[in-house]
Amino acid sequence: MGKGLYAIGLCALVALTRPTLAGEAPLGGFIPFVGIGLTDEFETLATDPTGAFYIADPSDEWGGSPLGPGGSAFFDVALLDTGAATHILTQTAASSSGFDIQNEGFRGTNFQDVFGPTGAGVTLRINDPLGIYAAGLGGRVSAGGSLVMDPNDIRGQTSVATLEGGVDWTLPNILGLPMAAHHGVVIRNDQPQIFQHQGRTMRTPQVEFVDLGSGAQQGIVRRTNLRLRPSVSFIAGPLYIQNLADIFNGHNDPTTPTVVDSGGLYVEVDMEHQGQSAQNVEFLFDTGADLTVVSEVMAASMGFDIVLDEPDFVLEVEGAGGVLGGVPGFYLEELKIDAVGGSLVLHDVPIAVLDAPNPTDPGNVIDAILGMHVFAGRNLVIDAAPAAAGLGAVPSLYISDPVTDAHQWSTTAAAANWSTAGSWSTPGVPSDLWAAQVGNVSGSDQQATVASDSTIFQLAVSGGPAAKMTVEIQSGATLTIFGETLIEEGGEIHLDDGKLDAPFVNIDGGSLTGSGDVFVGTGPLDGAVRNLSGRIEPDSLISITGDLSNLVDGTIAIDLFSGGNDLLDVSRSAFLNGTLEVSLLGGFVPAAGQMFTILDYGGTIDLNFAELLLPTGFDWDLSVDVPTTSLVLEMVGLSGDFDGSGTVDAADLAVWEAGYGQPGGYTGADFLDWQQNLGQSLPLAAAASVPEPGAASLLAICLAISLVCRVTR
Repeated sequence: MGKGLYAIGLCALVALTRPTLAGEAPLGGFIPFVGIGLTDEFETLATDPTGAFYIADPSDEWGGSPLGPGGSAFFDVALLDTGAATHILTQTAASSSGFDIQNEGFRGTNFQDVFGPTGAGVTLRINDPLGIYAAGLGGRVSAGGSLVMDPNDIRGQTSVATLEGGVDWTLPNILGLPMAAHHGVVIRNDQPQIFQHQGRTMRTPQVEFVDLGSGAQQGIVRRTNLRLRPSVSFIAGPLYIQNLADIFNGHNDPTTPTVVDSGGLYVEVDMEHQGQSAQNVEFLFDTGADLTVVSEVMAASMGFDIVLDEPDFVLEVEGAGGVLGGVPGFYLEELKIDAVGGSLVLHDVPIAVLDAPNPTDPGNVIDAILGMHVFAGRNLVIDAAPAAAGLGAVPSLYISDPVTDAHQWSTTAAAANWSTAGSWSTPGVPSDLWAAQVGNVSGSDQQATVASDSTIFQLAVSGGPAAKMTVEIQSGATLTIFGETLIEEGGEIHLDDGKLDAPFVNIDGGSLTGSGDVFVGTGPLDGAVRNLSGRIEPDSLISITGDLSNLVDGTIAIDLFSGGNDLLDVSRSAFLNGTLEVSLLGGFVPAAGQMFTILDYGGTIDLNFAELLLPTGFDWDLSVDVPTTSLVLEMVGLSGDFDGSGTVDAADLAVWEAGYGQPGGYTGADFLDWQQNLGQSLPLAAAASVPEPGAASLLAICLAISLVCRVTR
């Protein structure tokens, strides 16, 4: 097993957000994806007389025989991640239905430990060297169930040893730093690619690979220095460590994957916050992170102390090694990147605080990682040409001006069609480069009606305290967003059996209501619906493909009614803090023992509601039913009905007296409930339908010291 530690860049860092104005960065950016293919190109000691067969060679055209079932070329999507030390294939991609690594004779026998931003690690297989090629997904021939690329658009590397994930590898394929060491990378947010692949929505900027040293020829003026750390590794080129015991045989069975030895790309950044400043801090430039991250000590130097200060938000981080929850985040007053052609200055920049391993020095923590949210809506060129390479260029990052078009809702009509040109400040039909600000402009409630499919770049919906602004997505229509989706105070997205499709949805003072579908994610990466300080109010059913996170100031509102109740159906994990608000509609009176499934989930659940606003006069149990992965609310009986008879009477007082003062027993508040409800009765369900909830099977919200937690209102 290889002993090196190769940190993988932060992947799928998704978080909360707040209003994004000019000069501000959203909380959550873009993730670039490409299409990859493999061939049988590699060198050995026998075929390379220079003896440098273990050093990867760049290739500007497809060569060799493709790998895939029956010798046909197979292609798959991969995350372009400059924060990843090497290339990684998923188990599915490497299987017989993918690149067919085993039958093609490229499966290795050595293993490598890989660590991600959470500090947890996984062990991956080191495959034998081969050729790896990639191109932007704008060059796809077809997608859908399978991906087909045009080999004429592809560039790559030969004699490259990849890693292969097992069943515990949950991230997609990764095309890592070695590719950026051989080719310039152009990331074009002015050409957003949005399409369906394997039943999920892909959304990525178009990516182009060009010659190193040609960054200045890509039409972007603003340029800052890329720091190659260590520069000697970029000059030497990506390499793997050969297996000396097998050096003369076939594929060589490497003992490490191909890496830029301890390599990383860095950008110098200035920070300002409440009188504190830090100049020329080297941030790791990581295209696999959609959010900026600083270490705990670096954050403290800027006035954010995770021990003493309440965070502005919290989030979950997913990377190699799994998901880490409860990561604190803060808003930085100013972030500046000095550049020729005009510095890039951003305000109110969200940052996560996390001690992550340093990929160039993995025994230590990295000070800072620059996420892609800083460059949302801009084109980039990554040109890691070493200054001493004789290419007439220095390592540079080129940053364009914004490439999106700002459009504001302008009609004062109470309701208007989303696709009507006259509804917008700049007439036209919403399209994929529109940054749509849908705000209330009349002073009375307004609605923008999405009646047919529409795709835009980003969306913010807002109203006022007395004038709501609603974007209603009607039945049969899908509103697809490439980037940030934000619901601010007074704003509402209402699903009228329609679908919202976005990388993430952030609710900051507004509301998500109705009945319909929400897809959050980007291809193989899942996203989240995150309720920072608003409301989620299903009307019958909201199905969320992805994660749900309800934070401390967020509210989930559920109605119970005769014949059923509202439901949230979450395909992945549910992180439940904040408030659960439950109401009874139409005079509905639940029977004792009646259970209501208010949330289904497909992954894990973190049940930690800070406040429960439940119908008064009843005893309620809130619990997780593990076998069915459901959150269940049960009406146990009337408040004060301690013996479960369905009537609050003198017999209940005797039960209260027997339990008063005992550990886990009744309190003075319970006696007040008995007094207030004395003489009340309620129809009871049959005894067989009222199972005794076992403490071992419940994750309940405890408002008393009791093994079986009871919620009394």
